[in-house]
Formats: sequence, structure tokens, C-alpha cells
Amino acid sequence: MQDGGRLLPVLPGVPTAEEAVAGALCRLLRGGTWEGLANELAWKAARSTGTELSCLEWLPELVEATLSERVDGLEFVLERERHVAWAEHLREWPHDLSGAETAATLATGEEGERQVARLYIDVLEWASALLNDRLAQASNRRRSRVASSPTPPPTELGVPNLVTDSLERPRAVYGWPKRADNADVGRPEAA
Repeated sequence: MQDGGRLLPVLPGVPTAEEAVAGALCRLLRGGTWEGLANELAWKAARSTGTELSCLEWLPELVEATLSERVDGLEFVLERERHVAWAEHLREWPHDLSGAETAATLATGEEGERQVARLYIDVLEWASALLNDRLAQASNRRRSRVASSPTPPPTELGVPNLVTDSLERPRAVYGWPKRADNADVGRPEAA
């Protein structure tokens, strides 16, 4: 990656944007599997809409495909975040390359968690909207008929704390105390 014509160094042991996406996804999976995450989202969407649970026969596959589609390309978003954090650090401390890499790595990791949490909510909302649309179509067809099986009542979307915490946590700023959100922190003086 380049910064104003200069090539940003890739230091050994520093995670790439792809690895940051993988780490954020691993955190979101909470020890589970990709298939398990798709099942979780499908279950939450079904419960939130009050849809018959028979939708769990086909919905997890659609959720999994949508998740995969939306995860593709996240590394480019994170690479851009890495670049911005790197450049911002070097504006304040022009010769602190290792500090810039640290700031970039931390910012990339946190943005990865935010992006993956947003993805979780977006896919959950998408699946819920899909089920709501199908419910509306089915109710239009069955207005005169009685439903053959009772559907559970709708519930709230149950988003894990891990997701909400990632989205609500204030953005940390590493290494540049002159920014408005770090105005009360002073630059350390040399001894």
C-alpha cells in the first residue's frame, strides 16, 4: 500500500487486513462454526418475525450465502482503515514507523470488529425482512383459510452483547493526542 507515493512497509508478524477480518469473524463466531452462525441468524430472524419454524429448513442456507457475499471485500475496507491510521500517526510523529504500524494494526482490528458486528445486524435484518415479506404474501393468499399450524409470536431481535459492544464502543485514537477526542491527554515529554 502507498502513502503519498511511499510504499507502506509490511513488517513481519503484523497482521494483514485479511487476517484482521478472520480475527473479527473468529470473535463473532464465539467458538462456533460458520454454519452455526448462519443457523443462529436464521433462528433469530424466525423468532423475531413469528414465522413458522419450518423456514429453518431453507433459510440458514440463504443466510450463509448472504454472509459470505458480504464478508467478501471487507479486507479492502480494513486496508483503507490501516492506511488512514498509519498516515494520521505519521503526520504527528513523522519518524515513528513502528508506532504508525501499531496504531494502524489496532485501528484495523477495531474497525474489523465494528464491520463484522454491523454485518451481523445487517444480515439479521435482511433475513427478518425476507421472512416478513413471505409472511405478507402468505397471509394475502390465506385470508379466507385458517392457518394449519400456529406460529410463534414475534420477539425482539436478540443481538449478542459482543455485537452491540463492538458498535457502541467509542473509537479509540492511538498515538495522536491533539485530536478533539483526546484533547485532555498531553504528549509525553522527553526525560
